[in-house]
Amino acid sequence: MSGVRAAAAEVAEAERVLSEGGLALMPTDTVYGLCAALDSSDGRDALYALKGRDPAQPCQVLIYSPDVLTTLVEPLGDGLRAAVDALLPGQVTCIVPDPWNRCDAAAGDNPGTVGLRAPAVSGALLNFETILMATSANEPGGPDPRLLEEVPFRIAAGVGYELDAGPLPGVASAVVDLRPLADAGPARLVRTGPDPEAVAETLAEVSVRLAPAG
Repeated sequence: MSGVRAAAAEVAEAERVLSEGGLALMPTDTVYGLCAALDSSDGRDALYALKGRDPAQPCQVLIYSPDVLTTLVEPLGDGLRAAVDALLPGQVTCIVPDPWNRCDAAAGDNPGTVGLRAPAVSGALLNFETILMATSANEPGGPDPRLLEEVPFRIAAGVGYELDAGPLPGVASAVVDLRPLADAGPARLVRTGPDPEAVAETLAEVSVRLAPAG
């Protein structure tokens, strides 16, 4: 799969807006996300306010650059790192320890843990190095948007940039809790996502068992 693409000028403008504390609608390989720069307190506050989300709730940490992803998973143990490397980039959010507390700004009331999301992208998005805090660009409990036109007007009106990558698959990512691997336990499927069987098969290739959701 070649991955989601966007023009270099559009990617640069999105990164500029986000770095200045603004919000952006960003594509993934599943749905569109509402995003802020992780290191921008103004952006984080604006995201929680616009989404209507309790700051105690964690958000995903969204990464486009393979080099940035490598840096974030570096402190993990070999088994955890192998599982993350097998699943990402891809249509999965990996819940892992954050021993350096690098992503605590997105952790809500659960510091030391991070939900890493690294979608399959290509082209200019691979050079997007800003680490983002992200949540689906929908009303709480509403449908996940596969098109920018499906983002609720209230949310779209509150962002500084929309990066349009065209139609996306429209099913939110799987969520896999990899933290039990540190104690030789199975990974746990928290949300099924587009293809839970593929997730299980991918983890089996690195000798990790996946416990089903529920």
